[in-house]
Amino acid sequence: MDAPWSSPKTLSTTDSISRLSQEILDFEKYIAPTDREQRLRSDALNMIQWLIESMFSPMPVVEAFGSFVTSLALPSSDVDIVIRFDKPVMPRNILNKIYREARRRIMFKRSEFIRAAKTPIITGRLSNGVSVDISVQGNVTSSERTVTWIKEYPELKPLFMVLKQSLSAFRLRNVWTFEPLSAKTAGLCNFGLICLIVSYLQLHKPTDITSTDPQYYGRLLLGLLDYYAHDFDASKHIISVNDEGKYYPMREMNKVLGDYYYESGKLFIINPDEPGRNVTAALQHFDYLQLIFKTASSLLKSRLSKKEPVSILSSIIKVETRYSEKRRKELDDFMVDYIYANMDEMMYTRQNDDLRGSKKRRRRSDDDDDTRAEERVGKHIRFE
Repeated sequence: MDAPWSSPKTLSTTDSISRLSQEILDFEKYIAPTDREQRLRSDALNMIQWLIESMFSPMPVVEAFGSFVTSLALPSSDVDIVIRFDKPVMPRNILNKIYREARRRIMFKRSEFIRAAKTPIITGRLSNGVSVDISVQGNVTSSERTVTWIKEYPELKPLFMVLKQSLSAFRLRNVWTFEPLSAKTAGLCNFGLICLIVSYLQLHKPTDITSTDPQYYGRLLLGLLDYYAHDFDASKHIISVNDEGKYYPMREMNKVLGDYYYESGKLFIINPDEPGRNVTAALQHFDYLQLIFKTASSLLKSRLSKKEPVSILSSIIKVETRYSEKRRKELDDFMVDYIYANMDEMMYTRQNDDLRGSKKRRRRSDDDDDTRAEERVGKHIRFE
């Protein structure tokens, strides 16, 4: 079975978009953390707290944030841990000390200290099989806001869980280092994906359908993928998710954010809790992400066109065959197959955009020539 999250009842649903909707809800339940995963992640947090308590006095605050707190964790999700001191410290120096001591105590099966990152972190897999990312003096307000949004937008959690699992499995041919949902590899951070979903729900949610409609979640997923694949232009809009959400024209960036350096082609989402910062600063190529959205949309639509009672969602979430039993594997043992997007399609799109831009420039140039000719004629008439 290629859709272990679905039941025979779901797969027998005649209307394909209604079937997709039910699969989204089925998947949310299927992928939810098991009791054992929750216990092991809590143990991982306790292990780090015990380590820090033995190293520093007075003991700094050690707390988890991210998916462990928001209940948006996939089986393979890390536990994000921040250590906060009540006085200024040098994060790299503190982390270096922690890294050496953790290695001395053989706490990790594997580990790495990423010193050169903008936010230095220790990343690794503990002896109990749980992966952690440890940082110092970080901000955890995004977790608190996400918990609030989940209550405000019931659609957020099921859409996020599907998109997080699906997008994280996509790869681009010829760009092997790019992982769509990893800020460590110039991809999108989880909070960035959350903000994209919230913005869509704020500004573009269909008004002709309600949550009680059997097609509701299917139409939301298809609409969101289509919008960010084809309609949203990151070069023209800054996304704000505060209040009811809005877009600012990119030309007003300095007016909105002050003297902020912006790189062309990057996605900009104003951090709702730190307005001068970009939630998606790590994402280097929004066009890569758009190609993946486009590919996911095409795969879903292709499967929707089939008349057989088959899974729609499995076109973008491919659980490995040997793991397709009803009781899913836990932590890193749960695996999915990669889905590859074709870079040639993006190059073709770019060429067409360049051609359209060239035609526009040519038309503008012709118009400018006409204008200059008119001005010359006008001047000649006036001065005769």
